[in-house]
Amino acid sequence: MNSSSALIIDEVREAGVCVVALRGRIDSSNADDLMTRLTGLISSGEKSVVVDLESVLYLTSAAFRALLVATDAAERNAARFALCSLAGHVRELFEMGGLIDLFTIHASRHEAIAQCG
Repeated sequence: MNSSSALIIDEVREAGVCVVALRGRIDSSNADDLMTRLTGLISSGEKSVVVDLESVLYLTSAAFRALLVATDAAERNAARFALCSLAGHVRELFEMGGLIDLFTIHASRHEAIAQCG
């Protein structure tokens, strides 16, 4: 895998919200790492987690599974979990898979932080 398609996970705190910004591709080679990172944040006590997908180039069903598992973990731990900045091809994949309604989705990081913070 070359570096342009690798998944990079950056974590920052903004206004009391843990923002997990993803860059690259999310597929079967790295989705478990993402799922572990997200569920770990939630189980360690994070009460507001936003996943920023603005710089995601592509994702597979493994990515959807990771995000769904994190959503379930958030519900079990009374945490807020949202996605933001779905655009273009990534948004189309969510729509084609019928997954848009399974997640809380905000148009921008700013909007997500305002709603989750």
